[in-house]
Amino acid sequence: MARYEIKRQRVSRARETAAPYGVEQPAPADAPPVGFKVTVAERGRIVLPAEVRERLQIEDGDWLTLILEPDGVIKLLTGRAWTDQFVKVMQRAARHIPPSRRLSDELIAERRREAAKEERGFRRAGAAVRKQKRR
Repeated sequence: MARYEIKRQRVSRARETAAPYGVEQPAPADAPPVGFKVTVAERGRIVLPAEVRERLQIEDGDWLTLILEPDGVIKLLTGRAWTDQFVKVMQRAARHIPPSRRLSDELIAERRREAAKEERGFRRAGAAVRKQKRR
């Protein structure tokens, strides 16, 4: 039978130099990247260090996006960071469209024209079938 023991929490330098609880100190924008060592456990699971979760305000149940780049670099984006990045990409893609133009209205109008065209085609085909039956 396995013996279970309570592990003592190891004090790390990150804990010793961390800001007091409840006081958020955002990292400066020009700060160099910080590296953390994580280990891949069974079934490919990794555990994010507590300092990472605290800095990025990651809570239980939050989703992350993993991006694998061709050179082997893995990026993990928080939901907030991914959404911000996605909005920037969409804004860049749509910068040539004037704000007064509503693409959704244009799309709806186009779909209605296509549906009306299909309906006319079905009516013609139905009329041709009925005409053939009368002969």
